[in-house]
Amino acid sequence: MQERRRITFILRVIHNQIKMAIHKNAPKCEKGPTTQLQGGVLGYLYHHRDQPVYQRDLEKEFRISRATATNTLQVMEREGLIVRKAQDRDGRLKRIQMTQLAYRHHEMIEQHMDWIGDQLLLGMSDGEVEELYRLLGILMKNLERLTAEPEEIPEGEEAASEPGRTQAGEAQAGQDLAASDRARGRPGRAG
Repeated sequence: MQERRRITFILRVIHNQIKMAIHKNAPKCEKGPTTQLQGGVLGYLYHHRDQPVYQRDLEKEFRISRATATNTLQVMEREGLIVRKAQDRDGRLKRIQMTQLAYRHHEMIEQHMDWIGDQLLLGMSDGEVEELYRLLGILMKNLERLTAEPEEIPEGEEAASEPGRTQAGEAQAGQDLAASDRARGRPGRAG
């Protein structure tokens, strides 16, 4: 019987390889994000440019503390990547927007990330890509459950730990991942 491989190790290796692939051919820019989190923040702002984005949105999306978000945004503002504009109705609430320079650079990054994503899906049928997204969605839900504070865990989920289980909503995260790719014009790849 083959020994079961540790999923956390496999995912870590995949993460490291994706990071190397991204950085190997990434577009160069004189001013750009210096950390992965800064790059993620710019990506979030880019994809939500038609709606207001506030610090609390970034804290929730990236699951980071208020202090981490504040420090990251202060550095990004100093570097000319973002601007924060106070809202009329509440001066404490500041909308976060990309600068034009950051926007232009990020468009190149988006094209690069699309190319990387296409390369990762080579040789998979549409059905296999959908299944991959479904399974990744389950993994993400399980990780959210593992990292949630005890009072955040929905009733009945803490005991559900048997392999292969399917709870309502778990596959939805995978469907959301796949829909996100389709919305950007990238259905499954074959060949």
